[in-house]
Formats: sequence, structure tokens, C-alpha cells
Amino acid sequence: MGRGGRGGRGRGGKPRLMRKDYQGDGRRENKWNEAKTHRADKFLEAGDMTNEAFEEYYKTQGIVPEGEWDAFVDILKKPLPITFRINGSGRFANELREKLERDFFANFTKGPIMLDGEIVGPPRPLPWYPHKLAWHMNFSRNQLRKITWLADIHEFMKAANEAGSITRQEAVSMVPPLFMDVQPHHRVLDMCAAPGSKTFQLLEQLHTFDSSSSSSGGSNQTPTGFVVANDADAQRCNL
Repeated sequence: MGRGGRGGRGRGGKPRLMRKDYQGDGRRENKWNEAKTHRADKFLEAGDMTNEAFEEYYKTQGIVPEGEWDAFVDILKKPLPITFRINGSGRFANELREKLERDFFANFTKGPIMLDGEIVGPPRPLPWYPHKLAWHMNFSRNQLRKITWLADIHEFMKAANEAGSITRQEAVSMVPPLFMDVQPHHRVLDMCAAPGSKTFQLLEQLHTFDSSSSSSGGSNQTPTGFVVANDADAQRCNL
């Protein structure tokens, strides 16, 4: 094996250690740290989204016309929409989707909702995700807490996420597993698995059989394939 490269081998054919990953040989212990899970949320709540080094780097690249720079930065500072995926398939997933539509999202059918001086669009399913099992919402986490029934949505999502019924996952992260079209007999190697949302999605696809094999839309069959999940950094693992 050649020298260098992530996960390569050093002299004498011994595995190359990454200094950042191991206690006693680097700067931090290689174990999961729950306290760091929500660092991004704390950053957003602070309201300071200025990064001089980031701006200097991209200005140097010259990929954004000078007259469009301010608009480019403004777009980057907008919070990402809330997106989530209903886990699994078959009757349980369908019933959870129907509950969301009936008990929570139906409030948006009563007319336009003004929040922080803007009209809030209703939650909508991602049109490219099968069976309306992935949803997109336009309001921020802070706005969720300002109206009672919006707060109810927030609390339900937290409980469902903890129970494993839904996964909070960016829409762009849901795309790769769909393109792979994983079948029950496939063997999948995920070499960058943390924090685990795409890996979980791959596992769901592995367990999805033809709906004709079961009246509930699924099957009790065991897939012959499997998913091997691996990541070089244990601090990123969350599943």
C-alpha cells in the first residue's frame, strides 16, 4: 500500500493511526460526546452567523460575482427548512402519516397564518419521496414555540424522533439512498456512516419487500442482504 491516505498503512504494513482519533496519541478521546450533538442549534440561537475566514476564502475563489456577494451571503444565513422522514413502511408508517395530516397539519387549512410578519406555508410532502413519507416545513424551531398547536407539532416531533418513529434529516441527505434503489438481497458498504440517518434509510430499504407479499404493505421475511456501516470518527456516530 502507498504512503499517506486516510486509513492507509504505515511502515512495516501496520495500520496507520490517526492522531486526532486516539487518546494518548492525539488531541482527543475517540468516543461519542453527547454534549456536542446540538452545537449547530446553539450557534443559530446566538444569532451571530458571521465568519470572516469563510467569506475571505470564497471571495478569493472568485466564483460569486462581486455584485451578487451580499445576496449570496444572505441566502447562506437563512435557516434550513425543517425536514423529516417517517421511518419504516407499510401500515405503521401510513397510520403515522395520516395522524400528522389529521391531528396537526389540518390547522393550516383554516386560512393563511401570519408569523413574525410573514405568511407561513403549510407543511408539504417532498414530491420526490415515495408514499408521502418525507415532509418539509417552512417555519423555524423558534417559530414552532410561538403558537400553541405549532408547539404541539414540535413536541410530537421530538417524542417521535426519540421513539424512532421519524428521523430529522435534511432533504439532500435523503436523496442518495433513493438513487441506490437498495433491494432485500443487496450487500451495502457505507464507509462514511455517521451520524446514521442515511444508514438507517438504507436498512429500511433492505427490509422493504413487494407489498403484494403482505396485506399490511410489508413482509415478515428476513432480507438476505445486509448493510455494513463504518466511520473513521466515533464522535460523529449517533445511531
